[in-house]
Amino acid sequence: MNNVFRVDTDDNNNVCSNSVIIKHAGPYFKALRDLELHEDRGHVEFKALLKFQNLSPGCVPQPVFYDSLLRVLCIQDLRDYAAYLGSLINGRLDDDAALKLARDVAIIHRDTHVAKIGEDAIKQLDKEFQNLEMMDVIQRIHYTQPFVRNDPRNKWSETVKDKLDCVYGDQQVLHAVSRMKNIYLNKKEALIHGDLHNNSIMVKDKDIKMIDCECAFVGPCSFDVGFLVRNYILVYYSHSFSTEDDPRHRVFADRIIRICRRTVAEYFKYMTSVTGDKETFQSDFMAEVAGFVGCEIVRKVVGESTMPELQNVPHAEVFVLEAGVRLLKAHQQIHNIETLLDVALELAS
Repeated sequence: MNNVFRVDTDDNNNVCSNSVIIKHAGPYFKALRDLELHEDRGHVEFKALLKFQNLSPGCVPQPVFYDSLLRVLCIQDLRDYAAYLGSLINGRLDDDAALKLARDVAIIHRDTHVAKIGEDAIKQLDKEFQNLEMMDVIQRIHYTQPFVRNDPRNKWSETVKDKLDCVYGDQQVLHAVSRMKNIYLNKKEALIHGDLHNNSIMVKDKDIKMIDCECAFVGPCSFDVGFLVRNYILVYYSHSFSTEDDPRHRVFADRIIRICRRTVAEYFKYMTSVTGDKETFQSDFMAEVAGFVGCEIVRKVVGESTMPELQNVPHAEVFVLEAGVRLLKAHQQIHNIETLLDVALELAS
């Protein structure tokens, strides 16, 4: 989405002693040059980094400055960290880091939640984080284009070509997607990251940080948690369907599902700002999570996005697509993480 540079300060021995990351926002989505974007989106990211850092210190790279004239954001360099996606694909997972991520997300949601700060404060927060352009990009790429069969941006493999009617020919699926898009656009619940895929997360040993916060806005907390759950489900399929003759893949797949369960439990342990009674809130919350997971899984298979998790296991795409469809059709009857995983992994056991 942006031009990103590492700026080094070298000592006399030409050994790097300090560095920062500079992000420059251009007038378009870097990967999709026909998609124009406002160049001041880095300002939202800077404000989000400051807010997240204040609420849960260490959850994001330290923000340094934002230059509104040059459209330049300067942040801490996480040069010793690795993208969470690559780590999980390669079978590396630290439970403490994963649970820290769940806590960080929960604390941010809890301390900006309308149930805690009140209606007036959430309206003010919504004004501060007006991010309509990025929300429009997300809703188009995630909830509109992938679910229009003849949209030219969509792409799918020969593996799933004969299965597309389970998406485009099923009005129950399309209605569920429309419902989730409406929740995404209109539910003003708390400040959320807004794009928490595994390449927006960096990990080093037991430490983990969220990056790329330019999509932050006041929206549904279930959207962020849905991304976390989707991330783990796709990695599960990656290892569960591996063709390598190595039992470690199956062991790691099972471990991924355990950490997915623990992630949701850890989130609810710290996310204590709820509307209504706790049991009903969590039940309705998980129904939304299931819907968002279903949308995200399906659009990864049929939309314009890439899916590195299944790059080496294309034969798993049909099972992943059908998992997303099942979640969309059943999401309003799913009220806990166990049922969600039962539905999502039905054909992978």
